[in-house]
Amino acid sequence: MLKHLDPNWSRMPELERIIWTMLRDVVNPSVEDKYFPRFRHFSWYLGHSYSHGVTSIDNGKDEESTSEDINFFYGMTLWGRVTGKKAVEDLGSLMLRLDAHAIRTYFLMTSDSTVHPPEIVRNHVTGIFFDNKVYYNTWFLDEKYAIHGIQMIPVSPINDLARTLTFVEQEWNDILSKEPIVVEVNTTITWLSLLLVNAARVNPMESLRNLKNATMDNGLSRSWALYNAATRCRDDVDVNTAAVQLTVKV
Repeated sequence: MLKHLDPNWSRMPELERIIWTMLRDVVNPSVEDKYFPRFRHFSWYLGHSYSHGVTSIDNGKDEESTSEDINFFYGMTLWGRVTGKKAVEDLGSLMLRLDAHAIRTYFLMTSDSTVHPPEIVRNHVTGIFFDNKVYYNTWFLDEKYAIHGIQMIPVSPINDLARTLTFVEQEWNDILSKEPIVVEVNTTITWLSLLLVNAARVNPMESLRNLKNATMDNGLSRSWALYNAATRCRDDVDVNTAAVQLTVKV
C-alpha cells in the first residue's frame, strides 16, 4: 500500500530491499540466487505450500492455514504490479490460482467432495493437513471456531477465490452457525470477528450488526472488518441501508 500511495517516500529504497529479500526467502524462482533455495515452501506437484521445512515429523509435512498461503501469493502479485516487475506479477498470479485450486480441492470441502472419506468431508475443513493424514484440529487450540477461523486469516478480498459461496454456506449452516460463540454472540472471543466477516456472505445484516461491538482479532481493525463484510454481501442486500443502521460504540 505504501509503495502505491507514496512511491517517493524517502525510505522507500530501504523498504523495497527488505520486501525483495523476504520474497526471495519464500519464493525465489532463480537457480542463480546464491542465498535462497527455489520455491522454499511451495510444491508445484501438489499445488500448495507446506508449513515445515527440514523438520522431521512422523506424519510428514503439513499445512494448516490455507488463507495465509493464498494471501502471500496475492501480496506477491500486487507487489510485482506496483513495482512494475511483470515477471513477478505473472508468477505470483500463477501460484495464486494454482494454490486456490488446490485449497478448493483438498482443504475446504463442499458436501459433494469425493477427495476425502465422508467422515472428514462433513467437517468441511481438513484442519492440519499432513502428508499421511488430516487432523481436525489446530496446533494451538482445540475449538471448532479456531479450526475453521484459521482458514480465514488474514481478512482480505482474495480469500473468496478459495472460499466459494457454496462452501461458505455449507460450512456456516452445518458447523459455524451452531458454535456457542456464534449462538451467544460472545463478543469477548476475538475469533468471532473473523467468523462474522465470513458469515456476511450468507447472513449479511445480522453479521454487520454483530460486528459493531465484537472484539477484533489481533491485526484486524473494525473498519477493515466492516468494509470486507459489507463488500461481500449478496447482490440482493442493500448495503447502503445496512451502513446507515450501524452505530459503532467507541
